[in-house]
Amino acid sequence: MAQFFTGRHEVPVDDKGRIFVPAEFRKKLPPEADDTLVVLRGFDNCLVAYSRPEWEAKAEQLLRLPTTKREARAFIRSMVSHAAEVKLDRQGRTGIPRKLLAKAGITNQMVIIGALDKLEFWSPENSDDFPPMEDLADSLEDFAIDL
Repeated sequence: MAQFFTGRHEVPVDDKGRIFVPAEFRKKLPPEADDTLVVLRGFDNCLVAYSRPEWEAKAEQLLRLPTTKREARAFIRSMVSHAAEVKLDRQGRTGIPRKLLAKAGITNQMVIIGALDKLEFWSPENSDDFPPMEDLADSLEDFAIDL
């Protein structure tokens, strides 16, 4: 049965860009992830972190994009050019490259949000910039989903 990331935690970022991934999230990493995350730029001014197996599935989807189209090539480049594979130590710490943190405006604090198949890393200043649920309810019709 799949384990999904849910919840929200604020964690410090040290001078070297190291963070502590809360145990609640680490427990949900599949064994085949080998305590490894792939961190890359996400949408909405955040970073996303996929377990290694989940990233491999996403990369397969990217490989299916038509590279004869300029937009597809640009999207792939934008997505993976700053990606970093990071390994968690036994205490759940890992380093995120400073250049990548800067892309999301993350300095000395980070908000980690569970987003089902991935983790999202946000600056505290941007972590509450979501539209209210009431404003999003009508959009669900566009997605053909019933919650």
